[in-house]
Amino acid sequence: MTEEPKEEVRADQESAEQGVAEVVAAEPLADDGAEAPEPATDGAEAPEKGAAPSAEASGDDEEPVEPATPEEVAETAQEFLSGLLEQMGLEAEVKVSTEGDSAFVDVTGESLGVLIGRRGQTLDALQELARTAVQRRLRSRARLLVDVEGYRARRRSSLADYAREIAESAKDRGTEIELEPMTAYERKVVHDAVAEVDGATSFSEGEEPNRKVVVRGE
Repeated sequence: MTEEPKEEVRADQESAEQGVAEVVAAEPLADDGAEAPEPATDGAEAPEKGAAPSAEASGDDEEPVEPATPEEVAETAQEFLSGLLEQMGLEAEVKVSTEGDSAFVDVTGESLGVLIGRRGQTLDALQELARTAVQRRLRSRARLLVDVEGYRARRRSSLADYAREIAESAKDRGTEIELEPMTAYERKVVHDAVAEVDGATSFSEGEEPNRKVVVRGE
């Protein structure tokens, strides 16, 4: 695989830095990340480690030369994000791992709430920028998940707990409870959690990006 010119790599990082900076400027800092979501509010998170994150097209017209391996995706993402964070003046450690056909990036350090944003919105933007850059460099789709300070794991746990509580409430009241719009992955977390509660079911309705879960007590 040919090495990308340094000028193009630098351009990728500068473009990503600008994109993240724009999101950061529009979003307040993250809280502890473990709060349960409230019904009928905005916000959604990206997939967690252990689940296959969706692969988005890079936007390039060229067809992929050959599928990139998870190791190639991880290495490229690590290089890109390390350079990006350095340009942003943030001290952080970027670790990578692979699981199945997916690559995972964990960013740790101090004062990184700026990379998470309100309910993970800045983190989602950072992940999408990294995935786009990786796909562009490797000319291949990339299954990539970026996490900062374990935010996504905490979010998944709180969301599952919240879904079970809602399921119990719907069952006791014998009614339907409509939740906030969520990503496809979040909806799956909710469906799986509701399925653990006897006497409650769930289904999705609406169109993206406002598709939501409805929990029904039976």
